[in-house]
Amino acid sequence: MLDTARRDADFAYSRYDPDIGRTVSFRLLDKATDLELLWRWMNQAHVVPQWKMAKPIEEIARYIDTNLADPHQDPYIGLIDGEPMSYWEAYWAKDDILGRHYAAEDKDRGWHMLVGEPAFFGRGVAPAIIRAFTRYLFLDDPATTKVVGEPSVAARRLLRYAPACAFEEQGEIDLPDKRAKLMFCHRDRFTQQFGL
Repeated sequence: MLDTARRDADFAYSRYDPDIGRTVSFRLLDKATDLELLWRWMNQAHVVPQWKMAKPIEEIARYIDTNLADPHQDPYIGLIDGEPMSYWEAYWAKDDILGRHYAAEDKDRGWHMLVGEPAFFGRGVAPAIIRAFTRYLFLDDPATTKVVGEPSVAARRLLRYAPACAFEEQGEIDLPDKRAKLMFCHRDRFTQQFGL
């Protein structure tokens, strides 16, 4: 059924979202398919201030290689109705620098994301894809009871969506590249609000 999460050969996750009337999917990044796409997104004016990755394609290729080889994270492409529109990095918080800023549990997960295609701005898309990726992380490992985040305090738009996605602010922290808000999304609260 379209309204339930499923795994298949192409997608790690795919689910119809009735709030936006579209199907949200995620698949693992494939360097051969996605290098030029990610390079273009990283050089978009709206992405550069947060990601600071406006670099030549060869550097993005090395960045992809590093991420694919890193056992503590996985890179994904987010799609809406089959059209690539976002990039995600799912990580294990305890192995990440973030894990030094709170009492991280073994199965805590976190994510970084960017919406690369401006055509997908607005119309409730951002909260829908945030909820979808958070749901995917809870489904991916039943032992994950918390999804964490550390958006920049300057990422006002993303912070505005947090409560609508069951994320709760825990305070501010200093990371090497930014002053950030520490955010937690607990499985129980997420399930009560949105179901799994």
